[in-house]
Amino acid sequence: MATREVAPELHKLFDEGAEVYSISRLNTINQCEYQAYLSYIKELPRRGNVWSNLGGSIHDALEKCVKGEADESILSKAIQDELDNLEILGLEFPLDRNGNPTLRDNWIANMTRFAKEFKTPKGNFETEKLVLLHWKDNIWIQGYIDLIRHNNDGSVYILDWKSSSQYDKKHLVEAGRQLVLYALAMQEQGYEVKRMSWVMLKYCITKWTQKNGKPKEKISEWRNYIKDLRSVLSKKLTDMEYDEMDVDAMLFKAEQENSMDSLPEELRAQFKTLPYVRDYELTPEVIAECKQYIDDSIEKYHKCGSEEKNFKPCDIEKESFFCSSLCDFKDSCKYWEKYCDEYRSKNEKTDENLF
Repeated sequence: MATREVAPELHKLFDEGAEVYSISRLNTINQCEYQAYLSYIKELPRRGNVWSNLGGSIHDALEKCVKGEADESILSKAIQDELDNLEILGLEFPLDRNGNPTLRDNWIANMTRFAKEFKTPKGNFETEKLVLLHWKDNIWIQGYIDLIRHNNDGSVYILDWKSSSQYDKKHLVEAGRQLVLYALAMQEQGYEVKRMSWVMLKYCITKWTQKNGKPKEKISEWRNYIKDLRSVLSKKLTDMEYDEMDVDAMLFKAEQENSMDSLPEELRAQFKTLPYVRDYELTPEVIAECKQYIDDSIEKYHKCGSEEKNFKPCDIEKESFFCSSLCDFKDSCKYWEKYCDEYRSKNEKTDENLF
């Protein structure tokens, strides 16, 4: 992943003694105060993790595609190169509860298929744009927008690449704050934000027309999209008067390849599969929620100050996945070290470890 240089605009704010926050910094103090201390007060180097390293490399490759500096083939290479790099760094995907590499296998299957199917979007785009939102007094919010499409009417469309899983209702507002901040910053510059979305890279959306003429669509993970469409494809092939054995044979091959390429052209022409773009509406409610979140998060930093004792750890028992797999500072965290020591000590005393 390329290292981002500090922009002159940020240098100027730092020289003036401004407080500058990013959505990442705001989220960190709410996720774990002690992580915020290690990252932003003590300024320890980040360890990195599987998700951030892979996501960063894919973002870099997508940026080159949009800028016309490379074609789509760079995506497959970027994924493989970063997977190789993870081995060198000793960073591993977490195992599932049964000790299997399901998360790794599924991620690779989804992103490999995405890379194969991706087509560079068309339009007047700006990538990795630095935006600065003046909050109050000498406080600023900064962010880098992955992709902005400038529309012919002068408005803008904000897009954010996401290689993570879908957001459920509980986490939708949390994830949406980043887009809201981007929109507020663009509005401050005088732009009308017509639309904002996530491009969910692990997912695709397939569209077709039903027999009654009504449109239909299905959102799937890339690795399963043919399997998810099996019943629809089977019905359409049967309507095209293929016999049951031929239908089963064709769909078996299509599922094995996770592709429609081997299916009849007449059938393929009825379906269109695209990367899944999930919109997020900029409403007064989400704007108010985001503004309150920013104020509350900044206040937490102010209350904690700079002394280590003021920054409390998260509830490690509840957040063990975050601490073990996502935290960039687990190797430097005394609380995580203590938790692991106590866990090992407790485990050594059980009869299960005698044999």
